Amino acid sequence: MASFPSFQSLIDTVQGALLLAQPASGRIISANQLAAILLATPHDELLGRDFVQYLQHPADAAELKSLLASNSMVYNRRLQMKTATGRHFEVQLSLREVMLDDSSTLVISFSDRTESQLMSQLLNFEHQLVERSLNLVKSMKHEQQTSHDDDQLTGVVGMPQLLSGAHAETGRIRRYGGDLSGMAVQLINIPQLIPQQDNGSARRHLLRLAGSLCVQSTRDSDLVARQEDDVFLVLMPNTSLEGAHELGRRLLHSLGQLTYIHLGQEEKAQACIGISALRLEENSPNAMLDRLQGALSLARIAGANQIHRQA
Repeated sequence: MASFPSFQSLIDTVQGALLLAQPASGRIISANQLAAILLATPHDELLGRDFVQYLQHPADAAELKSLLASNSMVYNRRLQMKTATGRHFEVQLSLREVMLDDSSTLVISFSDRTESQLMSQLLNFEHQLVERSLNLVKSMKHEQQTSHDDDQLTGVVGMPQLLSGAHAETGRIRRYGGDLSGMAVQLINIPQLIPQQDNGSARRHLLRLAGSLCVQSTRDSDLVARQEDDVFLVLMPNTSLEGAHELGRRLLHSLGQLTYIHLGQEEKAQACIGISALRLEENSPNAMLDRLQGALSLARIAGANQIHRQA
């Protein structure tokens, strides 16, 4: 056998824990550093100890001895081991009796399955998260594509275009003067999609008609965008708060004429409108857009077909 320092350096490079023990007594005569770490025993103290004391179930020693006698080698046997501190962990253990330096030696190797099990669980969890994310993205993409197609059909623009227009109009007003107002329109009795009863056609039909009416009721210089599924924002350059209120009144009347069939019954559309305008001291439209949401909330509290304005 090679000299002890050379042999120790050799077995320390083995991937996995390695023990050499006397077949008859089970006394450990050599070990690599990984075995000492996994068994929570200093390397010097590990030598001379009985291997059986590290088995969680002492009966496993007799079973391993019987398997070795009948098969000449035990390969990747799954069993429980315990550390010197009492922690139990699952391993895959292999052992074989070989001749080293003219004497019979029991070679025992094992690997801790705890880390691989944890990694497997983490990978499974990550896979589930990826699957859920992909399904969510597909669902959102389908919904966005449906809304995008409808908006193209009715002439409704996207929110980025409306926000860009609002900032541009604010800059123009600060240079040359003028008015800028906005309106938030929400359908409050929009039918919900019930997969067991319909395919959402009534909902899509009503939203398409509402978007179309918002566009038809405004001027070419105005912008209509879909902020949420059932909320439309209208940006009105050169329009005062009073003018926006008049437009809102006409739009409510037009929306009230919309009818749709849902679950076999004819329903009339109902809406609420929040209105606000750019203030003299404001150099950005953000505050006005925030006031639109507050005005819309107060209009909803007031009830169906109500208009609330925040100057």
